[in-house]
Amino acid sequence: MSINSLKQGLVVTPFDFVEQRHFISDIELQQSMRLFKKSICMVEIEVFSFCNRKCWFCSNSRIDRRSKNYYMDEDCYLRVLGDLAKIEYEKKVSFSRYNEPLADKIILTRLSQASKILPQAQLHLNTNGDHLSCEYLNELHCAGLRSLNIQVYLTSKTYSDEEAYALCDRKIHRLNIPLTLARYETDSWLEYVGDLSGMKVRLYARNFSVNGTDRGGLVDIKYEGARTSPCLSPFYHFYVDYNGSIMPCCNLRSDAPEHKDFVLYKLTGEENEIYKAYTSSKAVTWRRSLICFEKKKYPCESCRFKKHPATPEIMGVLNKWCF
Repeated sequence: MSINSLKQGLVVTPFDFVEQRHFISDIELQQSMRLFKKSICMVEIEVFSFCNRKCWFCSNSRIDRRSKNYYMDEDCYLRVLGDLAKIEYEKKVSFSRYNEPLADKIILTRLSQASKILPQAQLHLNTNGDHLSCEYLNELHCAGLRSLNIQVYLTSKTYSDEEAYALCDRKIHRLNIPLTLARYETDSWLEYVGDLSGMKVRLYARNFSVNGTDRGGLVDIKYEGARTSPCLSPFYHFYVDYNGSIMPCCNLRSDAPEHKDFVLYKLTGEENEIYKAYTSSKAVTWRRSLICFEKKKYPCESCRFKKHPATPEIMGVLNKWCF
């Protein structure tokens, strides 16, 4: 909440940025660009497909990402960056999705390209840390990476605080990163944070049985009760799969047969496609379906990703947008 808001006695909610244009499809290009710039706080791009792991809590446990590596078309990638440059995009660009972004050092080239084209953006990625080394950390920093999440996975489905501590400690010592304990929740979450020459680093282990999601029905994580909370993901996040498909949220993927109908848009390499995708009729339909407190339909019916409480303040904002 800003100081000005406090002075004026205003209540700020996560939904305050939502406006009528979010629910109108195929609006004029300049309006679409302004809406994208105002709304999107993270663009996530999957520059290749390969992942070296097959974790139980991830839909890669049933979809092959190991036998072959497919690369995003470079022209398509550069077009996305170029379109973002048109609005002087300065928020987060995340090099993640369902791949392991450090498994192929082409990531250094892609980071360098993004750093030059989008000098004000925060370049970020999530990694399992298997390929990470002190030397690789330095290369990533030189390429422009300024935010890094290192996810520490336990050896079994059963979470234990003791194993989480041991694995995090081992990783910290191997990488020689000065990190400080920032969050500890019994049988749930262990997290360390630090700064490496301007690169923000988070290293954490989590209990996916407690805080994971079923990834649009692809993962066996049980959730009691149907989801009624609104979801803002199609409003402020933008996900690009390695094959150029735009998805509504991080839990859905274009290479899953069950999710093929949820692709919002398929990039062809033309100009301004990210803006066309963001205000496409499919994107608008998703936003309309997720803005209110009501039971969600498949694939969102059992999702517990970033739920919001039905406070009077939030309800007051959302009442005018319920369809």
